Amino acid sequence: MDGELVTAIVATGVSAVATGYAAIQAHIAKGAARSAEAQVVLLLRQIEGEEADRFEARGPQFSIEAAHTDESDVNVPRGKLVVKQGSGPPLSSVIVSAAGAGVEGMRGAYDPDHGYSEYRPEQSIDIGPIAKGGTHDVYVDLDYNTRRTNIQLSLVCRDSVGDTWQRSVAARVEPLPDPPRGRGRGRTVR
Repeated sequence: MDGELVTAIVATGVSAVATGYAAIQAHIAKGAARSAEAQVVLLLRQIEGEEADRFEARGPQFSIEAAHTDESDVNVPRGKLVVKQGSGPPLSSVIVSAAGAGVEGMRGAYDPDHGYSEYRPEQSIDIGPIAKGGTHDVYVDLDYNTRRTNIQLSLVCRDSVGDTWQRSVAARVEPLPDPPRGRGRGRTVR
């Protein structure tokens, strides 16, 4: 066998081994690239989640300061709930809807000159702007024989730049207790 032929055969073998090794390295590199891409996707999801958590934490928080059944309208009992914004940005709009046993809907807008124009419960009402520390009376129409029930309010809140949050609060409404008999309120009898 001639020396050139041996050199060619050895060179071909070395080339085949080098090609195989390069293919293995390419496969490893592709796997590492896929792993790095997966880590980037995971990191982006984590960042998005943290951003969403910060957004929610920055949003408004509400509570119910007082709640009772109001029977001043003899035709329709209603729940009167005082909603308070405890924290968050000033809001330009808060759309409120109600749910619960015996709940018929939201009491529509009140006209001071004419009262409520007609009995027609609304699906939801916009109570308008409110800011931290502010309160708003919300009236919920109840079924004619409902005096005690749990009411859940769903609030869709929007600030002046258009950011929107969804919140919910709940309270039990019951008739106010009758005042004690005997003594008048605020007077001492001697």
